[in-house]
Formats: sequence, C-alpha cells, structure tokens
Amino acid sequence: MGKSPRSKPARLTEKLLQIRTSLGLSQNQIIRRLGLSEELYQASISGYELGTREPPLPILL
Repeated sequence: MGKSPRSKPARLTEKLLQIRTSLGLSQNQIIRRLGLSEELYQASISGYELGTREPPLPILL
C-alpha cells in the first residue's frame, strides 16, 4: 500500500515566517543557526515560508 499524503497544517507557512522575523533573522541567518548548507537550503526556506515546499520534521523540531 502507498502512503497517503500528509495534510498541511493550516498556518504553518505563516508561523515559520513569523518565528524567523520575530527573531530578527534573515533566511541566511536562520540557515546558519540550523547548521545547514546555505547553497542547498536558501530556496527551501523560501519555499517553506511561501507554502510551495513542506519542511521535513527535523527542520521543524
């Protein structure tokens, strides 16, 4: 049997952007704080905030 798609939390994109901006961090700064590669993740962070990509659980934690 295949996996059924997870439902997206209704306000996840808003909350991710709100958390980052309330900390006064740019996307590059949040990437560095998370210990991630800037080249790989800058487009991902933008996608998470726009709702075009779904962040993996370790990023959310």
